[in-house]
Amino acid sequence: MKDEIERLDILIGKILRIGVAISLILMVVGAILLVFKNRNVVLPYFNYLSLRSLLQGMMQLQPNAWLMGGMLTLILTPVLRVISSIFVFAQVKDWRYVLITSIVLVILLIAILFGVKAA
Repeated sequence: MKDEIERLDILIGKILRIGVAISLILMVVGAILLVFKNRNVVLPYFNYLSLRSLLQGMMQLQPNAWLMGGMLTLILTPVLRVISSIFVFAQVKDWRYVLITSIVLVILLIAILFGVKAA
């Protein structure tokens, strides 16, 4: 059990570091594009609230799309951490923590969905 907890800590640390690094890279690219792109052709942030429009904006090198992609990655990193925790707790057969972590995941997803609907 103790080995599994240590493995969970290592996994969570890796997920958080990788998520923050990817987010930082996306935001730096967005900031560089924002400096060098003609400000008259930069679309506002609210144009990238759907995944499809976000990816299209990134392909068109829209700075705000890259910045929003970085923010989305930063927001989804803890969600991925919670999902991985559920799988590790299930592997250890610690059903109490599987239930608690699943409830946390549902709360996170509801908050994200309400946030997207409000925007």
